Amino acid sequence: MKSPRIRSVEIPDEEQGVFASLARLADPALEGLERALRDAIPTLDKQKLVSQLRRETLLAEVQDLEDIVGSLVSVAGTAYSGQVNIDEFADQVVDAIRNDRVIEITKAEANVLAERLKRLSKIPCIEIVAKGNSLLRANNQNFQSAQIVTDLRPVCLGDELNVSAGIILHQLAIRAFHNGEAETVYFTLDSEDLSSLSEVVARALRKERSLRQFADSTATPILIPFAGM
Repeated sequence: MKSPRIRSVEIPDEEQGVFASLARLADPALEGLERALRDAIPTLDKQKLVSQLRRETLLAEVQDLEDIVGSLVSVAGTAYSGQVNIDEFADQVVDAIRNDRVIEITKAEANVLAERLKRLSKIPCIEIVAKGNSLLRANNQNFQSAQIVTDLRPVCLGDELNVSAGIILHQLAIRAFHNGEAETVYFTLDSEDLSSLSEVVARALRKERSLRQFADSTATPILIPFAGM
């Protein structure tokens, strides 16, 4: 049975430079990167993951380490989401870079890059983070941020300049990605609505604490750091 294949691979210009850096990474630094990734505790917080890798002295001079790690996670995640063989997909990535001609990369460097992508993308830390990211985003809508604007609106009777009463309203703006496109949805809330929303959030955080305790008892690492109060 023939394995699936992603038909078209497009690599952003700036990321192609990151792949070139990986291809040209000195062998000692590559050895340090591989060792650090095998020792790292998986997390979806990229900065925390990179801070773990920085403890490896051989990576001290690698300026674009965060970008390299991000590209490795992207390659592994795309292969996982597309249900394609990582070795074949790594070859596709390298072919796309060579065909684009955005950066100069020799055939020898292309071979080195393909081999490094295949090897590093299979390290458990990268696989776990890539799959975790894919599962986190495997929805039609993914939350990005939220903001609440509160204002006092006058209630006037007769003369529009004569304020008889007021009402306090809160406008909740939720920004999300819907099928890959950014969109904002607005909701008008009163104080009772805010209280209800606060209780729902507090209940969800309590549930998360309980689930994290259960995960700890079974030695199951949680990829997303707890941000609750």
